[in-house]
Amino acid sequence: MSEDIIDPCLVGIWLLPGQPQTYEISESGDYLIGEPDEPLHFEDGGKTMIWGERKFHRASDHGVGLIGTWIETGTGDAWDFTDDQAVTILTDEEMLITGIWALRDQGRRLWHCEKRATLRTDGAHLEFDFYGGDMARYGYSVSGEVLSLLDPETWTELTRYINSDLYLETIAS
Repeated sequence: MSEDIIDPCLVGIWLLPGQPQTYEISESGDYLIGEPDEPLHFEDGGKTMIWGERKFHRASDHGVGLIGTWIETGTGDAWDFTDDQAVTILTDEEMLITGIWALRDQGRRLWHCEKRATLRTDGAHLEFDFYGGDMARYGYSVSGEVLSLLDPETWTELTRYINSDLYLETIAS
């Protein structure tokens, strides 16, 4: 597997029909998953954040609004939001996840995208090196605006992604 080059046909934002997430492959081989934005509001004078169904408590008195470190009540994960729109998540398993965030709808909704893996390719196989230590290897095929992940032994199609540009063109027509 090539460590340095990603097949240029893979670079872009991909969608799985019926799922709200986006799946992005960068030129450097980063694999990112973007979650849909969710409602956001603050309580207790800014010490509690409610984001979608999750509740967070500010880790210290430092920070304004979203900026600062928040502890997710349900998991104990620490989310650090910085003013340059970066987010770092330290999970209870000591796994560090990085990503980006953006406020939408005049600050009433929060969107985030997390870097989940590094990819390698040899032109026929795509290998995911996930940050939790897991690896996954697939065959792949890109035809037009469709990316298919294939069983690496039988070459049977396992899943089919569509390029987000194609999707946006389709709904605009």
